[in-house]
Parts: sequence; C-alpha cells; structure tokens
Amino acid sequence: MSPTSHASTEALLSQLQGWRESFDDSFAEPRHSDGWGDAWNVLGIRIAGEPFALSLDELAGLLTAQTPAPYPADAPALIGLIGHRGQVLPLYDLRAWLGRGLSSSVRWWAVLRSSPVALAVEDFDGQWRVPPEDRLQQADSHEGVGRWTLRCNGDLRPLIALVPLVERLTATLAVHKNGAAAAVTTA
Repeated sequence: MSPTSHASTEALLSQLQGWRESFDDSFAEPRHSDGWGDAWNVLGIRIAGEPFALSLDELAGLLTAQTPAPYPADAPALIGLIGHRGQVLPLYDLRAWLGRGLSSSVRWWAVLRSSPVALAVEDFDGQWRVPPEDRLQQADSHEGVGRWTLRCNGDLRPLIALVPLVERLTATLAVHKNGAAAAVTTA
C-alpha cells in the first residue's frame, strides 16, 4: 500500500470514528426544542374500536403482527413469544391487560423500551406531536389508563401509562407464581 493510500484510509477511518462517536453522543444529550416546546410524541392506537394513545418515548418499536410462538403458560393475557432485535419477548394482549376482554384481531405489536415486553394492539391510527394545550389532565386514572387525555387529530385519546401497567403485570405474575409454588408444595 502506498503512503498516500494509507493516509487516505487513516483519514477515512478517523472520520468514521468521529461519526460513530457523534451518533452515540446524540442519545446522551437532552432533546432540543424545535419550536414545539414540550410537545409529547404519541402513537394513536385503537382498542375495541376506541381511540387511545401510547407515548413514543416508552416504545422501542412498532411491528406488523405475525403469528407468535405459543408458550405453555397460564399468565393473564399472555399470547405467546416473539423475537425482536435478538431478544425473545413475551407478547401480551393490551386489550385484555386493560380488562376489556380478549382482542378479536391483532394487527400490530408495540415493543416497550423500558421492559422486555411486547403488547398486541388491534389497530394503529397515526403518530402525533401533542402540544401542552392539547393535553387534558384527569382527576383520577382508570384501570391501566393514565391521568392524561390527549387531543389528537380531532379525537380525544386517553394516554395509556405503560410503566404502571408493567408494574401491575409484574406484581400479578409474582402473586400467580407464588400461588402456583404454594400449590405444588402442599400437594
């Protein structure tokens, strides 16, 4: 290799390393305002035909539903297992999780960012940036639904609070597991 081509290769590698570091650093920096102030990015979904919203900050992805791998467990609302980015995730029926019965047809899977969980949803309506004036705070939260209702594209959509929902699921599974373990030891 000639000294000129070696220098070109070194310069290219240095530039690539700089881009890599810049890309990685961008995730550690706070998001910059682009004139929307503190707008929330939300995903519009439908559950039993009713409009709801999920915070995009709480999601790692939205996938077209396929056939999940069956899993022999009697966990509440568990549909099966899916693969996402090299991980095996339990897939739960969001409609059943919210106490609204089982979904008749699932078209999308929402993968959570904070927990290794995926949620099956019936329909996806769109994605919106919701400015503060389109957020209505509720006095109390309903089962699985947070304290906010959002105005998105003319619809009022309750914002589903995913973190408390996952905490409730985890607690339910722990009780279920402990009950099963107690039944085995007494048998």
